Amino acid sequence: MNKNKPFMLGAMYWLNPNYGVREIEEDMRRIRDNNFNIIRSFIWWEKVEPRKGVWDFRQHDILLEAADKFGIKVMETFGLYLPLWLLKELLEKGIDDRDKRYPCFDRPEVAVPMENFVRRTVERCKDAPALAIWNLWNEPNQAPCTCPSTLKRFTEWLKAKYPDIESLREAWLGECQVFTTACPESLDELTPEWLADAFEFGSRGRATPIQYDFYEFNTENLDRNMRWLRDTVRSIDPAHETHANPDHPTFNGMECGLNEWKLGKTLDSISVSLHPTHYFFFREKQPKDFAPLYLHCIDSARSWAQGRDAWVGEFQAGTTYYHQFKFTPSPEDITHTLYHSLGRGLRGVLFWEWQSWRSSMMEVGEFSLRRAHDGGPTERSEAARLFGADIRANAEILARAVPVKPEVAILASVNTRNLTFLQHRSKPHVTEGDDHNRACYGCYKALNHAHIALNYITECQIEEGVLNQYKVLYLPHVMVMSKAVADKIREFAANGGAIWADGRCAYLDEHVFLRHMIPGHGLDEMFGCREADFVAARDTEFRLGSLRGYMFRQYLAPTTGETLAGENGKALIVRNKFGKGETLLAGSCISLGLQRLGSDEATMNAMAEFAFHHGVKPVLNVAPSAEIECSVMHGPDADVFILGNRTQTSVTARVELETSYTAFARNRVRRNGGTVLEEPLAPEETVMIIGYKK
Repeated sequence: MNKNKPFMLGAMYWLNPNYGVREIEEDMRRIRDNNFNIIRSFIWWEKVEPRKGVWDFRQHDILLEAADKFGIKVMETFGLYLPLWLLKELLEKGIDDRDKRYPCFDRPEVAVPMENFVRRTVERCKDAPALAIWNLWNEPNQAPCTCPSTLKRFTEWLKAKYPDIESLREAWLGECQVFTTACPESLDELTPEWLADAFEFGSRGRATPIQYDFYEFNTENLDRNMRWLRDTVRSIDPAHETHANPDHPTFNGMECGLNEWKLGKTLDSISVSLHPTHYFFFREKQPKDFAPLYLHCIDSARSWAQGRDAWVGEFQAGTTYYHQFKFTPSPEDITHTLYHSLGRGLRGVLFWEWQSWRSSMMEVGEFSLRRAHDGGPTERSEAARLFGADIRANAEILARAVPVKPEVAILASVNTRNLTFLQHRSKPHVTEGDDHNRACYGCYKALNHAHIALNYITECQIEEGVLNQYKVLYLPHVMVMSKAVADKIREFAANGGAIWADGRCAYLDEHVFLRHMIPGHGLDEMFGCREADFVAARDTEFRLGSLRGYMFRQYLAPTTGETLAGENGKALIVRNKFGKGETLLAGSCISLGLQRLGSDEATMNAMAEFAFHHGVKPVLNVAPSAEIECSVMHGPDADVFILGNRTQTSVTARVELETSYTAFARNRVRRNGGTVLEEPLAPEETVMIIGYKK
């Protein structure tokens, strides 16, 4: 979280096409009175260029002026969906991308008019006082495309990745049978036409190396297109920040080319969409326990940002009906998410949406923070208003406070995510396309349960040396690993880091070939054991000492390691000293089980204890620990404690503090300080307490 920036609170605001100055100004007044300081708005290409070369920004001009009049900032979002006139032109040229969420940006027939739209929009709006942020791409999504323009880029990417044709052939081996077609004799002979043929011939019914490379390329290509949008905007308006709001914090983003960490480096800020209706099927078996999932989304966004500003860009504000999972966030859900977004370092939260007027099937009166039919207040908008009042009253303190710096990292493996998606895609009856994502969340549950601050990191960050910032690294079901990443992990352990791993760690290399030793790339030496056998568990779940196993048993043969648990004389958990550090390898899908089967206290406690044993401290020493969610921010004059009761009964949180405070304040009411904070909490209540320092 950046210092000296006020927390931004607002909502998506739909411009009703029938609204004029009076109606828009009345909405801005209501938004201001709800203690909001920002709105998000779309500039739809179809709306501002209804006919080719005919531009109409009049209604949006009114919005920007009205927002400024009432002290509201605006995040402008490019509506990159094709206008009807361009769609017609493309269809006449034989180009049909209507089955995709967004057209292929690689096509010059799309990119040229789109760039013109972006440029005209930026030139029109850049000097508006209300303008704060350019949201370049709503929920970036780039469906894999094999048009000539994209395959040309793929060709260039392959030539950059592989030094010669022999390296390419070795990586692809011939398993995918692409080289039974006319084989190029050099990289110079790679053509889009040959790749199109190879892709078709070698991708039938199974995940193949060419597919693996192509989906890796697709993530880099999406980022390339995002950089193109960013540079186009910056060439005209370098003063305002660039932003995007990826979706899918609980989905496998490889399907649409998402590598959120890449985008986090490309843009000035990044946000996450948080819609329980769409993805809280991902929740554990306790259907009402949403708190960990809300926090998982918040911490995901902060991790993606890598020190830049992070947001909740879309937070479901109201009821849903036309969805499989029907859900209405409670006022308690809203309060919980807002305070913890603040406490964990986010820049702001934007509700989806302020008020719905649209008539599209799935949003008829849905998602509204306010009453959809007349814009009146609801219990949900009141919860947001009270939060806004609280942060306004403490703005000076909050601007100087920063969240606890995580000492624990979870490897969110892009390579493994790619593999699991492709396996699922090639065999639709396979249901484990999100297994690595789910394992990451299971690991997150265990650590968050113990109030351990953490970040999600990727392979690229490890190669860049990020591990020196952490004490402990968790590897949940990380099946694919390159030698470069493995070497960095070995170095981390040798220098004193602690590593916890499960789920057949590093059994494939970056080309998804099986290693001759598992764990691969010398990690068998680091873990002090190697795989002896790997069998499906007929009993589905079982015990490995204090841990709950799931789905598979990976029997381990210790070399230098110590067996901590096993069965029938076979090791299942091995601990090892390596250099100055320590490792633990658990031979089952431990983390995945925590998501698929639900919580297991013994497993979660053991995973957290591993971090505590290696010098990690919880953000707060709070009792009763299992019933309280907490976030902490430290400032020069005061610290901020956010406490939430996860249960349906009243509890009193007792916090033992390392610092003595002169006073504690809640809702601007001061009371005595000290080293112990005792706070009564109603069912599902979340509060912010300021601890004033001497």
